[in-house]
Amino acid sequence: MRGTRPGQIIPKGKGKWLVKVFKGRDGDGRRKYVSELVHGGKKDAERVLMNKLKEKNEGTLTVRPKGTLSEYLDTWLETTAQPSVRPRTMCDYTRVVKSYIKPHLGGARLGRLTSVEVRGMLVRLREQGLAPRTVRMAHEVLRNALEQAVSDRLLPDNPARSSKIKKALPQKLRKHQVTIRSDQVANFLDVAEGDRLQAFWVLQLMAGLRPSEGLALRWSDVTENAVHITRVLVDDRSGGDLYFAPPKSESSRRAVVVPDVVVQVLKEHRPRQAQEQLAAGPEWRDSGLIFCTPTGEPLRQDYVRRCFKKLARAAELPTELTPYSLRHSCASLLLQRNVPLKVVSERLGHASIALTADTYSHVHPSMQKQAADVMGELAG
Repeated sequence: MRGTRPGQIIPKGKGKWLVKVFKGRDGDGRRKYVSELVHGGKKDAERVLMNKLKEKNEGTLTVRPKGTLSEYLDTWLETTAQPSVRPRTMCDYTRVVKSYIKPHLGGARLGRLTSVEVRGMLVRLREQGLAPRTVRMAHEVLRNALEQAVSDRLLPDNPARSSKIKKALPQKLRKHQVTIRSDQVANFLDVAEGDRLQAFWVLQLMAGLRPSEGLALRWSDVTENAVHITRVLVDDRSGGDLYFAPPKSESSRRAVVVPDVVVQVLKEHRPRQAQEQLAAGPEWRDSGLIFCTPTGEPLRQDYVRRCFKKLARAAELPTELTPYSLRHSCASLLLQRNVPLKVVSERLGHASIALTADTYSHVHPSMQKQAADVMGELAG
């Protein structure tokens, strides 16, 4: 019985060569080959053959799929992404695939996709004037999808992962966080007094919660001097749904000790809510939420944002401030007063101290001045 050659090059016309590598036999004993049509000279075909024989020896030889990237991405979203990410993240992935990846690369053969084509997509997205964050997200989604293709042995390597592609990505600019200064806190609290959401504003500033965490709090989550973060309120603006979900990470599930001022405003908030419940009558939804609509429903973040903008104007605060700025303000004020970084990180529910340090590395020019003064004193 004649042996099977490990690889061969077959002329297919001028400047065309079919490279075939014997991969093994299937369950019925039939030969299986990995084939690739090479355009160019015979030396180009020989180079492809050598690479494939090397992949075979290393156990990484794959049969490149014939389907399009668009078809693969649909499958990846359904079978890999959807079971493993939050619904909100899934909406973002689907939007990115539909709006940014498919229009540029959807028709490309998955098995033939190159890093040059991926780099071209990134360049075109930048030329469209998209925000750097959007371009980077499009690359991240594509890279993650193709990483799964490598794991499934559909591709030998990931064409979206290379040093040249990194150079095509826009720089990740650090967003300057606008916060409430220490000399503005008292005025902000004075202006917030009597506001329907006064307790929410005070809690967010003093505890450093994410808005989605504060809006998900129930009265049962409050103990004598702490609030317990066990869930978040997800506002899916694309679908119009509001739903509760687990915190974004295990470190986000935490108990935050609050000062007496928070305890007091919560005590004052409860009877006001009871009056609203009485006024709502049978329309009241008993959700147990601390912060809700006059009928007990969860609050939408757009509504909270509008209320905060009105309050910030009244307190003569920067117009760039948002409800999330109260969280940043809490962290900045604590760090300015030399509260240990680890304590601040745990209070915020960050996954690591490194994340806290990176996020608030700008805090604050005054701290850098303080450090300079200390060293100056040592020098005499």
